Amino acid sequence: MRKILLLSLLLSSSIVMGAEISGYVGKLQFTPEFANKAGLDEEAWTVDGRIDFDLQEYFSVEFGIGALFVDDGQKFSQEVYYIDDYYYRDTYTAESSETGFLLSVAGKINYPMNDIFSGNMLIGYDYLNFDREIAECETCYSENIDIDAGLFLGAGVGVRFGENTELKFQYKMYLNDGDVDNQALIGISFVL
Repeated sequence: MRKILLLSLLLSSSIVMGAEISGYVGKLQFTPEFANKAGLDEEAWTVDGRIDFDLQEYFSVEFGIGALFVDDGQKFSQEVYYIDDYYYRDTYTAESSETGFLLSVAGKINYPMNDIFSGNMLIGYDYLNFDREIAECETCYSENIDIDAGLFLGAGVGVRFGENTELKFQYKMYLNDGDVDNQALIGISFVL
């Protein structure tokens, strides 16, 4: 509870100079070893939303949450029993679906080059998770795959095309010997 209160005070105080929300679409590259072991394609698409809090003129902190979309080479099928409100029973064969999500936190150094272009460097941490399961079935088999993404360095460029709107390009390179090599992203941001 104290941590939540401290975070609320930090965000509501004069330390935060401004905020920006962004939406990104990206392509994530897994290592071939991980992709073979997990039965996934080597490339995955990501869609995520982020919020940046400007702490100083050139420094901000970024938080993100998103979804991971990847082709699963180890899909499975299972007989599922269906019972409706009137106790009608039926069975059908259901196929597993892939559900993935990501969480991200990063510190950014932002540098406006002129009225149109800006650049940034960032260091952060990504957490990725993937579930292989049959949707809406509590008794079916499921498998959780932790994806070791971890610490990354990134660089980005922004192109302003409105008073509060910017088109952004970003590239992340993962530093640990984990399951992810790199990620390229394109997005749009709005200054609040």
